Amino acid sequence: MGYREDYLFWNVVHKLTTEYGYGIVTMSENQKEIWLEHDEGHPFSMVRLFRYDFNWANVLKQDLHRTAHNGENIRKKLFKKPVSVLNVYISLFKPVDEYESYLERPLVNKKTTIQSMIIDSESQTERIIQLGNYLHADIYNVKANLENIEEADVEKVKSETLSAAVGRRKKEEQIFQYGKPIFTKVFLAIQIILFILMEIVGSSESSFTLSQFGAKDNSLILNGEWWRFITPVFIHIGFLHLLMNSVALFYIGSEVEKIYGSFRFFLIYLFAGFTGVLGSFIFSTNLSAGASGAIFGCFGALLYFGTQKRKLFLRTMGTSIIGLLIINLIFGFTMPGIDNAGHIGGLIGGFLAAAVVRLPNKKRMLQQALTSFIVILGCVGLLYIGYNNQNVENEDLYLASLAQEYANEGKQEKAKMLLTKALSRNEDLPTVHFVLGNFEVENKEYRQAQQYYLKALELNPDFHEAHYNIALTYLQEGDITRAKEHVESALDVKPDETAYRDLLEQIEDNN
Repeated sequence: MGYREDYLFWNVVHKLTTEYGYGIVTMSENQKEIWLEHDEGHPFSMVRLFRYDFNWANVLKQDLHRTAHNGENIRKKLFKKPVSVLNVYISLFKPVDEYESYLERPLVNKKTTIQSMIIDSESQTERIIQLGNYLHADIYNVKANLENIEEADVEKVKSETLSAAVGRRKKEEQIFQYGKPIFTKVFLAIQIILFILMEIVGSSESSFTLSQFGAKDNSLILNGEWWRFITPVFIHIGFLHLLMNSVALFYIGSEVEKIYGSFRFFLIYLFAGFTGVLGSFIFSTNLSAGASGAIFGCFGALLYFGTQKRKLFLRTMGTSIIGLLIINLIFGFTMPGIDNAGHIGGLIGGFLAAAVVRLPNKKRMLQQALTSFIVILGCVGLLYIGYNNQNVENEDLYLASLAQEYANEGKQEKAKMLLTKALSRNEDLPTVHFVLGNFEVENKEYRQAQQYYLKALELNPDFHEAHYNIALTYLQEGDITRAKEHVESALDVKPDETAYRDLLEQIEDNN
């Protein structure tokens, strides 16, 4: 009945899976074919065991090609480098016709190499020793258990093997259920509530409203509003932006929180959000907001999980996560208006944060402390670069525009405070001086306004608007000569401006 061969088949599987670190990758429905996988660096990173009693060699030939095809598919699924597969047939008989030529040399299919052997009843001892040598495993002692085998013995070792595999699978499943998605829901609630508030106050697509609620604004960060490295994570620009990030956070964030636990997820998410904003701060001067950087940080945390639990990661979520990440990065590089610096910054930050907090029950205090030190040092260096390599021209125009929006909303004092604080850090902002001059004119402080306009002209002699406005202040004081000089200077820069020519004519007529 072949009970000895059945017993040998299951005994080899049992020994390799329980004593030598092999895991079951796949098994046929009739449980006669089993693929096993081992970590990289083993002589054969994959073993295929097939219990079959051969009659003719053509069956062996067909199965070899099928095995090579399946082996390449499994390799791709597991993202393995070129692999060597040991293909082991356990058979009562060898094929009756010539078969040795099929086994003389390995069969190669792309990046998968299949080396095959047959363990039959006649050469069982020799082949078992050979199998042990191939796998660097003590397989020989299974030979001692092959006498007087009955069906019950086969079922017993089979049951033990499958029970051990099920137990290992349940233990793996517990890794994905360590925590509950508490903070995922908290972060979702925060960003939805803030979005509603922004829509009530103004519009989530208004630069003014976004700035008011804490969007990433390089100029305001440079003015000391350091909290804008975190607050942008929770605000979104438009409903579609909110919807896409909320769906991503719900699914990806939940998985990360289940794996790492709530406290670790809290740290990973916020740190990834910070590094995402930091990346945007360094490489982009645009106003930006959104949870994308933190969500990419969740991808980074899952990639770190993959480095620690490679086989489990690739067998469960690896293909989907890597594919989704690649698609999002390509989308970010090809579509205009997407802050890919923030995405990449968040991705790296999430990976590093996960390396610091590590997986539950995997503490390495010295390694974590060293990683933390390197990460902090890196962040300090990047902050230094960010604070010292900003585009002054863009900052000048943006600050002036933002201050004008504040003024239009009746918040002139806040606008003035924003601009004067910017000048205390950097005086070379001609448009900022110009806007401050306009504010002083509104308050009828003409002398103070003239000082701001003159400073703007010192920094930019072709600032024709400043020439025109300072001419108006001199007219208010009755200084016709200086007013005329500045109007003429404005016309020198922009001769086709009707308002300038009208003012010059007015001055000349009055003289």
